[in-house]
Amino acid sequence: MPDTDPGPAGSADRRLRRDVMRLAGPMTLAGTAGVLVPTVVLALVSRLGPDEMSVRALYTPLAFLFLAVQMAFDLSNQAGAAFHRGQGTDRNVPAHAVSLLRVWVGIGVVIGALLAVAAPALTDALQVEPEVRPQFEAFLRWMAAANLTLPGSVLAASCLRGTGRARAAASITLTNAVVEIAGVAALGHGTGLGIMAVPVATALAGLSGTLLGLAHLRRAGLWGRPLGWRPDALRRLLSVGLPVGVSYLVLFAMNLALLWVLSPFGRNIRDGFAVGVAVQSLVIIPAIALGSATAIIMNQHRGAGRLPWLDGTLRAGLRVTFVVYAALVPAVWLGRDVIGRLMAGDTQVAEEGVRYLGVVAPTYLVFGMVLVAVTAIEQVGGGLVALGLNTGYTVGIIGVGGLLARRLDDPGALYMTIALLNLAGLAGVVVAIRFVRGLSRSQPSAPEPRARLDLGKGGR
Repeated sequence: MPDTDPGPAGSADRRLRRDVMRLAGPMTLAGTAGVLVPTVVLALVSRLGPDEMSVRALYTPLAFLFLAVQMAFDLSNQAGAAFHRGQGTDRNVPAHAVSLLRVWVGIGVVIGALLAVAAPALTDALQVEPEVRPQFEAFLRWMAAANLTLPGSVLAASCLRGTGRARAAASITLTNAVVEIAGVAALGHGTGLGIMAVPVATALAGLSGTLLGLAHLRRAGLWGRPLGWRPDALRRLLSVGLPVGVSYLVLFAMNLALLWVLSPFGRNIRDGFAVGVAVQSLVIIPAIALGSATAIIMNQHRGAGRLPWLDGTLRAGLRVTFVVYAALVPAVWLGRDVIGRLMAGDTQVAEEGVRYLGVVAPTYLVFGMVLVAVTAIEQVGGGLVALGLNTGYTVGIIGVGGLLARRLDDPGALYMTIALLNLAGLAGVVVAIRFVRGLSRSQPSAPEPRARLDLGKGGR
């Protein structure tokens, strides 16, 4: 019976670590490609001119609004696919995804319409320079439209990841990345589009990813009828996706507030901070991948009724994370000067990005473990706990770091606050472990068939 299963020990623990790494490898590659897209696009846009660079830098926090919606549906679908895989009901995966697709498209249309109307007010709130206001408003409206092409590829990839086919899922993300970067590079110069090449390339990437995703789903036997409404999809969206989405909205608000905090220091400081954050987004991808891989395995155990295995699975993910970041952090910190020069054509902008990394990068070992813990629990029913941790982190950065930077007239005070809060995040790891331990000792909500854990041989 599931309640008498003692959980993993010895060789089982080693197998869990291997399973986490097997899934996380392709997911890290895909995540890296996903983050490299805005990073490379930022570098390409910087070559178009200072006004275009400012438009893209100003869009960075607003991108979290679209990302909040994307991650809410992505992780809800991934959790559902993993649960059905563990339960042995793969036939429900397509209908689960299509149910979420219908809701996502509706929400995306509403958000796009609201942003189109609110664009002038946002330019005022962000204190956008008069010479770039028209470009920024047009860019925001077109990006809102371009994001409507993404749901198909995102949901297809999450179906594949949740059922253990991480490599197939990664191929979708990699294709999207190649198409978008190539589109910006080809259309940005000589076509008259300029920065408007970014939304065009985004739309092309979304459409190509959707076609490839459908092909992978058919090949895996994960596409076909019935495609009717799945009530558990909405329940999962509320229990997993809503807290995840709100967490990203909190990050959206934080980044918006940080632009306000840094606005008195001038364009170079603001854009340099955006460069540092872009690099940080790349550095944390392995942690996000490891956290998601851990959550996929945990949800497969939940579907199979093996709740005692949840605690050991989370600990296995944290051990792998420690090893990965013990190697990664020194490389980032020692190479920060080179990274800064590669990221920004303007020397002063690059210097500010390097300054940010010099203060914050040494804390990424702890921050990586925090991200794994938070990413894992928000996909297994701990969304409110994760939201609380994210909110506390945001309030600390803005309420303490932002005010100190303004009062001391030094953005370095903000950077130091971020670093200290990253280290304080160890308390969040403890909270996550305690939450999962309690979940491991609970009983399944309903009798479920005991199924073999199947990771799809590392993600076919």
